[in-house]
Amino acid sequence: MKEEEKIRQIYIDLCNACINKDIMFLNEILSDDYVLIHMTGMHQIKTNFINSVMNGELKYYDVEHESIKVKIDGDMAYVTGKTKTLASPFGMIKSWWNLKQDITLKKINGKWIITEAIASAY
Repeated sequence: MKEEEKIRQIYIDLCNACINKDIMFLNEILSDDYVLIHMTGMHQIKTNFINSVMNGELKYYDVEHESIKVKIDGDMAYVTGKTKTLASPFGMIKSWWNLKQDITLKKINGKWIITEAIASAY
């Protein structure tokens, strides 16, 4: 599998891990200094993000991937993913969101790890 395909799959797997509350995958794929910047501007570090997914504060039900663009620059990679996401974040009504994520990954010891995600609407 080519590097771009691996990174594209990581994005898909990240979305699925949030739906399935796969704590093992989330802990493995997110760097210890990972931060998610929500569309509201709120910053969540790795442990807070994972806790929010696991306790249902960030509840994901389904995703439909519209586009996943990957750019690799040495040991850094950048993904822009656009997905229609069925979610009820922070107690909001369950609805479909046009969610764009700009994700940064770093290759560490031969493995791609997510270091940052910036969420916005599209």
